[in-house]
Amino acid sequence: MPDFTEKKLVEDYFIEQLQQKGWCFIEAEKLERESYEEVLLLPNLIRAMERINKERELSEEEINKVINELKCTATGVEGAKRILNLYKLGVPIKFEKEKIIGYIQLFDYEHLENNEFIVTSQANYDGRERVRTDLILYVNGIPLVSIECKNPARLTESWHKAFVQIKEYEQTVPELYKYVQVGVAAESEAHYFPIFPGSRLKK
Repeated sequence: MPDFTEKKLVEDYFIEQLQQKGWCFIEAEKLERESYEEVLLLPNLIRAMERINKERELSEEEINKVINELKCTATGVEGAKRILNLYKLGVPIKFEKEKIIGYIQLFDYEHLENNEFIVTSQANYDGRERVRTDLILYVNGIPLVSIECKNPARLTESWHKAFVQIKEYEQTVPELYKYVQVGVAAESEAHYFPIFPGSRLKK
């Protein structure tokens, strides 16, 4: 019998298309994180920072400063603005050796192949409650895109339901959506929208 499930029709399609473009699929339980409360893939992030900022030869202390800056940034509107600036400009830290403030880059915008691209499916995240996301796209260990899928073969499903689900996840696991920049609600077609923590659906 034909497989008309959401996973086959939408999730697997996304994964296949992303893999063709160089993304690596990793099963949720094999992601490098210690718990469902941890939304960053810290080992991946550390390796990426060392690779992208190799001319600085980052010390463990400097790496920890960057991670603390990310983790201590608040959720909500101001936190989202702060995170976006860190993405664009880098994380400012004081280098003890040179006694100067420098910027540690989280992404390599000039050499895209220097970044690590991971897609995972059905990952659990703990916040006010536990949620299971359909697809999360990580770049250098940072979750940047959240994709929710609905089955186009079912008349009761729609991309709007996927959109509402992501908006609910924003409130349930704000720590995850502090980092996520783009939401994708997918059914027979995909709708893209910016993630803006603090905004709520009108009832």
